[in-house]
Amino acid sequence: MSVIVRNQYGAIAVNKGVIEKMIVEDLLDMSDKVILCNKKGKEIKDNPTPFIDPDYYDSVEVSEKKNDIRVRVFIIARFGNSISRIADEIMGRIESDFRMLRLDMPARISISVKGVKSGRLIKRNIEVVRKNDIR
Repeated sequence: MSVIVRNQYGAIAVNKGVIEKMIVEDLLDMSDKVILCNKKGKEIKDNPTPFIDPDYYDSVEVSEKKNDIRVRVFIIARFGNSISRIADEIMGRIESDFRMLRLDMPARISISVKGVKSGRLIKRNIEVVRKNDIR
């Protein structure tokens, strides 16, 4: 799937994988606050390699539905950090990535917090959603 947008600069086609990679890189930069996980809440182990591990892509879903782009991110919050602040920072970074590519903002950004990690994992199922009015 490619996200194709026409604006005053011409046609822009961006592969879904590119957007997912940008989001994963943003999330890895926040590793002091979040741990990436899959949609079932299983932690994705940090592999110290120069390349992004393909398992990290399980934590991000980018979809297009009726010309609306939707982004969903699955994380585990580190203990001592505010979930609302973490979600706001992640959403801001995602919107910044879309602005940099000159794409329309995602219609919906969902952050699914599957747990809180403080030594051991405490299960949670919290979803923070931001809806952008793009019309």
